[in-house]
Amino acid sequence: MVNKILLIVLSLIFFYPGFKTIAQKKSLQDFDFEESKENSLPDYFQEGITGVWKKTQWLVKNINGNKVLAHIGFWEDDPDGVFPVCWIKDGKARDFTLSVKLYPVHPPVEIKHAVHDGAGIIFRFKNTNNYYLLRSVPLETRVRLYKVVNGKRKLLSGKNLEIELDKWHELKIKIIGQYFTAYFNGEELFKFADSTFSEAGAFGLWCKPNNVTYFDDLSAEIIN
Repeated sequence: MVNKILLIVLSLIFFYPGFKTIAQKKSLQDFDFEESKENSLPDYFQEGITGVWKKTQWLVKNINGNKVLAHIGFWEDDPDGVFPVCWIKDGKARDFTLSVKLYPVHPPVEIKHAVHDGAGIIFRFKNTNNYYLLRSVPLETRVRLYKVVNGKRKLLSGKNLEIELDKWHELKIKIIGQYFTAYFNGEELFKFADSTFSEAGAFGLWCKPNNVTYFDDLSAEIIN
């Protein structure tokens, strides 16, 4: 009887792909910053930069009683092809759901031409020149999916929508194989397929170098 049941289960897994989701094991990795030391980068993060430029800052800050990871850039500058990144050192995933809460800070009114033009999450990260990116762009009123290959960013997909400054938002992406589904504030935005980076990689945060953004509650639900 036991052998018969086992045979039925194995048949379902191999011949009905949808059944695999029942047998999948998931692990959850959550990262908030309440226990992290202020004015420093938590030990489990590694920072770097795509392109060559001066170093921006990734620091834990206490904002209205809530500790966040802040990216602090230079409002006055806007170098081309330069993207600060910050990823989990020992985190690696292929198929998973990645989300973060982000708060795009309004540019100082006294700095002429200062804008907030993007922050996001990175996944299947190989190194600072090769990864996928889901980016929210308040200046251009849209969310976009990119791949960065050999340091060059290429647009894959996106959707236009309003993104308010000085307000918390949730950015999320679900990755299964070559299929991606992007979400913003709980709403599904678009789906896309790409197989450039098919293996497991690190995951983390991304910013333009000319803005200030707060991040909180980075979460990875990984399918093992």
